[in-house]
Amino acid sequence: MCVAFLGLTREVRVRYAGGVLCLLLLLGGSPSSAVAQRFLTDDPLWHDPDRMDMPFPEPTPSDHGIGPLEFFERSFGVRGDYAVPATNVNTVGGVPNSSWYTNRHYRSSMSRAALRRGPNQEPGPSSRSRWRVVDLGGNGELPRATIRDTTGRAFRILFDAPAHPEMATGAAMISSRLLHALGYNVPQHWLRRVRVERLVPEPESGVTQSRVDSLLTSAAQRPDSTYRVLATRISSVERRIGPFQFKGTRADDGNDVFPHEDRRELRGLRVIAAWIHHSKIRPRHTLDVGMRVEGRRFVRHYLTDLHLTLGSAGAAPKSEWSGHEHVLELGRVFERIGTLGLSGGDWAEIEPPNNPAVGRFGTGGFDPRAWRPEWPNLAFQRTTPADAFWAAKKIRNFSCQDLRAIVSTADYSSAEVADHMVRTLLARRDAIGQAFLDWGGGLDRFAVRSGRLAFKDLRAAHGQAPDTLQRTVKWRAYDNRADEVSSVLARTTSSQEAVPLPNYSPSHLRASLVTPRAGTTHVFVRQTEQGQASPGGRLRRRVVGVDRTAPSTAQRP
Repeated sequence: MCVAFLGLTREVRVRYAGGVLCLLLLLGGSPSSAVAQRFLTDDPLWHDPDRMDMPFPEPTPSDHGIGPLEFFERSFGVRGDYAVPATNVNTVGGVPNSSWYTNRHYRSSMSRAALRRGPNQEPGPSSRSRWRVVDLGGNGELPRATIRDTTGRAFRILFDAPAHPEMATGAAMISSRLLHALGYNVPQHWLRRVRVERLVPEPESGVTQSRVDSLLTSAAQRPDSTYRVLATRISSVERRIGPFQFKGTRADDGNDVFPHEDRRELRGLRVIAAWIHHSKIRPRHTLDVGMRVEGRRFVRHYLTDLHLTLGSAGAAPKSEWSGHEHVLELGRVFERIGTLGLSGGDWAEIEPPNNPAVGRFGTGGFDPRAWRPEWPNLAFQRTTPADAFWAAKKIRNFSCQDLRAIVSTADYSSAEVADHMVRTLLARRDAIGQAFLDWGGGLDRFAVRSGRLAFKDLRAAHGQAPDTLQRTVKWRAYDNRADEVSSVLARTTSSQEAVPLPNYSPSHLRASLVTPRAGTTHVFVRQTEQGQASPGGRLRRRVVGVDRTAPSTAQRP
């Protein structure tokens, strides 16, 4: 009963109050007093209890993507104005750690070594020992196989196409590090160089040496006769379940309670996908796996096939239209029919980078608001300004040095290619900041320090607005039960990134920070006495809530 009530509470109240509510239910009490409060004593919560012990779902036999009717509806229908907020956020608008997402680089800066290491938590396969090939082929045009190393661990390996050496493998190395730092679950990725004699068939598998040799004929070979190999692995998998969808929930997973189209990390993924040009993203490039941790069985959700990011479509570069249109858009079809095929959109005029290792990844024609994947999905179509701001602030947090460290893991043979990747990621990062960081005034990282409400002006920090911009701050008392505010207690105007708290002692205060032409951020501060035995003593103050709004002219992402 306790678990069922927790699930209901999470969906209806868009927050987490499980511990208090379950205790009340078990003791026979009424949860109404707890539910009536907007902010509970443990807010904001940073952990989603979605890793409770549950039976593993049955494997999904295939990619149950969108059907033809749904595809046409999403591609050709009029997109609604989705103002409904994401449902899995905490009271400060963050995404708690879960089986989907882990707060990493933005919340606590990762070292350059950690950025380079990315998702890798164990040693990769040694290229000095033999790899036993247990399976060949798979979906996709690039040569690939499954091998076991001397430790008995299984790895999936992938080769570049001869016409585009380093393109697919380099894209996977870079994007795996970026997505991991951004908080997503991705497989471990390693680059290796192997000689043909290191790849030996496993006799019991049915794989023969001639089939291995045939596989290598379609792989890019280096001048020293070695092959550049991308090895991937997900550790501790007890069951491969199959792809997840960008809508609904998995009915046979008791931990999956938030509709996927309303998860902020999936809505915000639209902006992140635009950054790394993951235009081919669709359910078939995701994977749910059953894990067992400390005796608990639960599902963890992964983004896979990252060799299809940046300029790579696998064996060839991405198409010119990729990222600009869906695979089929009726308006574009009629436009081209009417112009006898002469109208191809602005993207048709963009010259691709002249290097086979880059593919089609640049800054020409990049508009983060207009970017869209080849295949429409409901989570991306429901992205709100709040979701876009959440993603943009994390993307904009990467420094040039961070990106250079991550790009170095691709081990490009040309310094020119590495420089192009860094410059492109920086330029697309900046464009995303310009497009989405205005939301609510672009303020974040709120905390109470030394009697002042401190914060970060992200737009000023990233050179998008002057640091002398004056904002108005209004303080009111906030009734946590009635969800009402008092008249203005104090009003100041300041350009500083810290403002003094008023000398009033209600249980909650609300500060409204109004930034000219950018919007308003409401910040809620809880005030409690340091000790119950000393009423009237010093107050302990903590930020427990953040709401952002924008001027009526704000554009939707």
